[in-house]
Amino acid sequence: MKYMNGKSIKVGDILWAKDARWIVTNDYQMALIGKEIEFTQMILPAFVKYVGNVHENPELLEAGPNEN
Repeated sequence: MKYMNGKSIKVGDILWAKDARWIVTNDYQMALIGKEIEFTQMILPAFVKYVGNVHENPELLEAGPNEN
């Protein structure tokens, strides 16, 4: 699966969608970051903004919204 710009989706990608940050887990699922509840959903590339990959940038997992 690929993002709108053609970049391949990889495990560990951090995404911005629905006013929250998500991390890509296995099987094209994304899990909400920094929330008390466990919530995952399928990735819909048209509705997410790629922020970076946690393997290249571990500080992306830190709590707090990041729209950049």
